Amino acid sequence: MNWTEMHADWDHLSPMLKTWFPMLSDDDLLRIAGSREQLVAVLRERYGIENDEAERRICAFEKEVRLPGAVR
Repeated sequence: MNWTEMHADWDHLSPMLKTWFPMLSDDDLLRIAGSREQLVAVLRERYGIENDEAERRICAFEKEVRLPGAVR
């Protein structure tokens, strides 16, 4: 799944993101609002990681996430 698809289905992804990244709060998810750049920034803030590590974790999430009804 790519980020364009994720942005479009943000309401479904938010609970999945909280499973993958338990330090994210509901307020964080509202602030991110489907923006990859915001997600990177919040992951850096919450987990104390650098941009490249945040991107690596997001890429892993993108590869693993599957929305209901999605064909892989």
